[in-house]
Amino acid sequence: MHYAKSKRGEKKSICNLCREEKALSWDHVPPKGGIDIGPVEMETVFEIMAGDRERPKLRESQNGVKYRTICCECNSYLGLEYDPVINDFATSVGRYLKSGIALPEQISHKVKPQRLMKALLGHVIAAKVEIEDTVFDRTAREYVLDPSTPLPEDIHIFYWVYPYATSVTIRDFGMFVPRGTFEKPAVFQLLKYYPVAYLCSTQPAYAGLPALSWYRDAGLDTEIEIPIDLKRVADPYWPEAPNDEDNNVFFGGQSAAAAVHARPRSIKT
Repeated sequence: MHYAKSKRGEKKSICNLCREEKALSWDHVPPKGGIDIGPVEMETVFEIMAGDRERPKLRESQNGVKYRTICCECNSYLGLEYDPVINDFATSVGRYLKSGIALPEQISHKVKPQRLMKALLGHVIAAKVEIEDTVFDRTAREYVLDPSTPLPEDIHIFYWVYPYATSVTIRDFGMFVPRGTFEKPAVFQLLKYYPVAYLCSTQPAYAGLPALSWYRDAGLDTEIEIPIDLKRVADPYWPEAPNDEDNNVFFGGQSAAAAVHARPRSIKT
């Protein structure tokens, strides 16, 4: 069994974001304000991929998925500076999906992509219990903590509509690009929750997805109309699940093994 931890043994430890030893606080991933926070059931990504659905659930949470890995100061920084943008984006896209009216295949939505990307990477950084200093963690931390810094050239962020109740966060896993080949290995970070999924990669393109990183040099408060493809709806386990249709391969270490799928307790699948 793969045990998924969400906190460290000590309340005082190294903050994932500022790297200082401080008292740690709980960070919701996905962030509060962009998703309904309620009771969830969680099971590991590896158990789902192995098809072992008969085991008892690993654990339950009364108020969403959260990690005690960042200090109060960094938690407040994310909440005040960046979360309003990513939460407003989620709320707005959710309104499109719930509207019940006929919509075009593609719409455009005005957003501040620099603040959205900093919010996203801040919470992705929080979603790891292990104290590590990988290349991604190091460059992403510097980007999030400095409002004037553009997105690093080796981080690419893709997005697509995700109309499912399950939320998924996976750190530090590998897949090949293009899918179904063994040409280019890449390192990925994944955060999926209703109504948008985000995929960070070391490769500049993935499966034809649009990218927030196209706007990596935008000003912090520059608003840009970004495209949203409402008709491209992937399987809820895409892109991480290995399958025979496109020969996708997924591999990862301890951080990936600790990743969980979380669904509202009332949802039965």
